[in-house]
Amino acid sequence: MIPVPAEFSRESFEAGVTVIESGAPGDCAYLIESGCCEVLVPADGGLRRIDVLSRDDLFGEMALLDNLPRTATIRTLVPTVLVRIERRYVQSLLEQTDPVIQYLMRLLLYRFRSERAAASAQASAVAAPSWMQRPDRQPAFDPHAAALRTIWLARDLTQAIEGGQLELHYQPVIALHSGAVAGVEALVRWRHPTLGLVAPDEFIPLAERTRVIHRVGRWVIRRALDDWPRVRALCDAAMPPFLCINLSAPELSEPDIVEFIGGALAERALDGTELRVELTETVVIASLQSVARVAEALRAIGVGIALDDFGTGYAGLSYLQDLPFTTLKIDRSFVGRMLGAPRSLHIVKSALALAAPLGLSTVAEGIEDAAAAQLLRELGCTFGQGYLYAAPMGVTALQAWQRERGRTT
Repeated sequence: MIPVPAEFSRESFEAGVTVIESGAPGDCAYLIESGCCEVLVPADGGLRRIDVLSRDDLFGEMALLDNLPRTATIRTLVPTVLVRIERRYVQSLLEQTDPVIQYLMRLLLYRFRSERAAASAQASAVAAPSWMQRPDRQPAFDPHAAALRTIWLARDLTQAIEGGQLELHYQPVIALHSGAVAGVEALVRWRHPTLGLVAPDEFIPLAERTRVIHRVGRWVIRRALDDWPRVRALCDAAMPPFLCINLSAPELSEPDIVEFIGGALAERALDGTELRVELTETVVIASLQSVARVAEALRAIGVGIALDDFGTGYAGLSYLQDLPFTTLKIDRSFVGRMLGAPRSLHIVKSALALAAPLGLSTVAEGIEDAAAAQLLRELGCTFGQGYLYAAPMGVTALQAWQRERGRTT
């Protein structure tokens, strides 16, 4: 027998009870725990049996995927116990599914419903139900458009590197005690020839799913290190400059990633201590063994390791002790709210208090106003970045920004 989660409710029905009715709204499915049911469809002005279901059979499952009316009537033949499965239990999973898969599922479901409804309508000599007609109003989420966009972007992304469509933008990281530029974070952007700038939140996950992330990641490392001599010149000479790059879980799993980074540094005669690799809490949790191996090897060649978006994931504090992090980056969601939300401020203070005895430098992300910068400085935060200082920009724009900043300070 199929195991049933405890949160699913059980309902008992006597024989001859209609559980769901054709044409009625659907918001759940049922699993037969004991007993049996018949499946009936309209025919010749009445109902015709097309199937009999028994223990462990599932019915009404299409309602878990859409909100359309039922296409059949289900009636118990004997006393029956059913497990009710609410749509909300699967809705969140569906929303996380790739848009292409969502579209294909809905297309197949639409065709199945259409064929069944058309057959029923023909058998009973009545018009097909209204839901078969194309609705006048478009849904808020168009799975067809989303699927096509994903397919085209996946195709185009494979050509983006050779086509020169990828760009690196750099966001300055400011030393809060002096206001000087201490380093930069390199952020990849995709300038699509027809769509313009495609958001990283859209194409980076797509690159990971299609495994293009490996090529994108190595392009980022090479380009960032090529740009670094020009960018380094914009940093304050009174402190060690640093260049930050992000690594995803798939990149960390590459067996030669450390050798690649080390070789790229050596080819350009760059010091590994000027490079920082940023890892999110999600990456740490998903690939702990890879993270430990790679982090130790990178530290051996001088590369710093930053724990990014601290506070947003589920990385235990033991990771800060067990892994060789050199920097803690406090997520923008706490920094942006700390002036008006005591809990966010407490989290920021706790992160800073945690980092200090561990010898970790700290970076506050998402600083957008001078009051937040002042408070972070008073709390002892080492660095800050955000739109208060500058948005991410290309090297030429970064050089112009620094020149203008020099004239106004």
